[in-house]
Amino acid sequence: MLLGPSFFGHFLEYLRRIFPFRSFMVIDTYAVLGTIFQLFMIGVQLNPMLLARAGRKSQVIGVLVVIIPLTLSVTCACVLTSITQGNDKLNRPDLWRVGAAQSMSAFPVIACYLSELNILNTEFSRVAFSSSLVSGVLCFSLVTIYMIFYHALNKIAALLMMIFFSALVLMLIVFILRPATMWMIKQIPEGHIMREEYLCAVFMLVMMLSYICRSLHLHILFGPFIFGVTIPSGPPLGSALVERLEFFNTWMIMPIFYTEYGMMVNIFDVELTSTLIVEFIILVSCTGKFLGAFLPALYYSMSYTDATLLGLTMNAQGFLELSFFKMLMDAQILDKKSYQIMVGSMIVITGAFAPLVSYLHKSSTKYQLHNRRTIQHSQPNIELRVLACIHDQENVPSIIHLLKASNPTKESPINVSIIHFMELVGRATPLLISHKVHKKASAITAGSQRIINVFKLYEENNRGSILLHPYTVVSSYASMHNDVCMLAHHKRTSLIILPFHKLLASGVNNSGIKTMNSNVLDKAPCSVGILIDRGLLGGIKFVLANWLSYHVAVVFVGGPDDREALAYGTRMSEHPNIEVSIIRFLMAENKEIDTVERNLDEETVTDFKFRTAYNNRATYIEKEVSNGLGVINVIESMGNKHELIVLGRRHDDSPLMLQLTEWNKCSELGIMGDIFMLSDYGGKATILVVQQQTRVALSSTDLLPDNDLQQRAQSMNVLMSNVFNEEEIPFKKEDT
Repeated sequence: MLLGPSFFGHFLEYLRRIFPFRSFMVIDTYAVLGTIFQLFMIGVQLNPMLLARAGRKSQVIGVLVVIIPLTLSVTCACVLTSITQGNDKLNRPDLWRVGAAQSMSAFPVIACYLSELNILNTEFSRVAFSSSLVSGVLCFSLVTIYMIFYHALNKIAALLMMIFFSALVLMLIVFILRPATMWMIKQIPEGHIMREEYLCAVFMLVMMLSYICRSLHLHILFGPFIFGVTIPSGPPLGSALVERLEFFNTWMIMPIFYTEYGMMVNIFDVELTSTLIVEFIILVSCTGKFLGAFLPALYYSMSYTDATLLGLTMNAQGFLELSFFKMLMDAQILDKKSYQIMVGSMIVITGAFAPLVSYLHKSSTKYQLHNRRTIQHSQPNIELRVLACIHDQENVPSIIHLLKASNPTKESPINVSIIHFMELVGRATPLLISHKVHKKASAITAGSQRIINVFKLYEENNRGSILLHPYTVVSSYASMHNDVCMLAHHKRTSLIILPFHKLLASGVNNSGIKTMNSNVLDKAPCSVGILIDRGLLGGIKFVLANWLSYHVAVVFVGGPDDREALAYGTRMSEHPNIEVSIIRFLMAENKEIDTVERNLDEETVTDFKFRTAYNNRATYIEKEVSNGLGVINVIESMGNKHELIVLGRRHDDSPLMLQLTEWNKCSELGIMGDIFMLSDYGGKATILVVQQQTRVALSSTDLLPDNDLQQRAQSMNVLMSNVFNEEEIPFKKEDT
């Protein structure tokens, strides 16, 4: 719009030099090519089974989100037209067509909109996907029928010809082009990339289909989109096509498309009165779309927030609506002034709703709970619920070793949900697949099957003490945390285990995993542990071997995260083959430590002593240090005798921690975690950095008042003093 007649286009010399008349043919060609390949790419990413699997809720919303705005806007337009009849300045015969055009909805636009906002895998976004697919099919059918009846003299014959030619193109795609692409896929060995000549052949077929559709008086986008839908999404062909097209088309061709369509808008051509009338119809249509999604969503028991988000999302408009508006203008169904007002309204509405949708989504996914889902606040002899995240098979050994160290027994089993993550490449819709429900392997789950089989074998070897629930998630790194937090909330887990984003053995650094870990730490409904595998445990072939001995160290400075680490270490100490050492740092002068936090620390330590009083494999060591160097010396003295080191992520800004801030290079590990990760301290022991879930609703009673804390601590201390006076208790204690 800035480059067009609304602003810089008023300067004729500028327009002659920058955009000479002959350049518009080139720009228009690029714009059409961009639209063709953009819709083809979205077709490749689309899962066609979404339409077949759309439930009644999605079907009802998809239909009403078209019918309600269409009815309201056309009715209001007809009333306004009859009122303003005879007034040349106010009367607009095409007003009802404006309302009808604004009522249209397109799945590709909704998919791109949600992808840009990184909210692909939420409840409302899944409903928006399937609903927009239903509404898109309905809109395409209505528009096609209207265009035929508007232009053709013999309307029935034209409709039959359109159906015949459409069926002809469909048969060409299904019976010739799809088998050809499947043959290409079979020529590529598993794990190899697609050959360039095959990709070029597919691109040529896309152009050929556009030409055929144009010659048969069908829309040029019809063939490329259907062809894209028939190509299997994901590797090798689907992901390769998207990888080749996405950057070039999205960042180079589509800007030309938007430039051309924006340059057609001249804000000086529109009048205030006509603008207000058209804007009123657009507002009625947007309200109808919102109500068409909001009301049935509430009827089907969606929350008010999700229903609101769904209603706002269904009002999103993009490149398909722009193409549709221009097509109506070229066909003289809409006049140019209406087109200009509709384009301006589209920019304002979509631009205003995007931050609102993002804000409401963030506000609705904080997972505020009324109870503490932590290991510390779990009962000692009940089921422990864990959710473990896996990105590749290199994460498997360390996670299974951690589960083994967690002391699963038939009296206190571990209910573990395994999520294997696959990056969303070559498809538009994210997937959450349960392997308990979908037992047959598919092309999507084939990559997960080897990993899942290892965990199933571990479950069989520990029948009754391990309960496995495997999942595969296909999503973008920016939104993977939504699946993690949603599943953790649904499964009522106490601990989420995340692999560290950097493989220390190979030095491979994955920034996407780092983003996901940071988001989970920020939004998790339970405690989180980041697992750093330093190569001590070996490969998958060693993972199911039994231990003769296993040494665990818990580093305790103080604070909720360290208390969670100590509670986890207490559970591990009950394993018959595990030796647990608690190394507690005490400052020489600790007057600035918060009294409540100190009491909580003492209570947790006292609980550990009480539960391990008869356990000669448990060791409690106190190290008094006066500065940061003392902490480093103690950590260095730990040597390499431990297989696992557990520690907390966050600590108060005590003088001791402030002296160690120069080590804090990785925020998701905290200061103490960085000390171990960036050095050789602890040898090659696996590191688990724990963050306790501390966000609870105000009505929660899990956190006790100060006086109750003191009473509990005092009663526990009295009990412990009686216990430790008995000489036969083999509790080992070292004070330094």
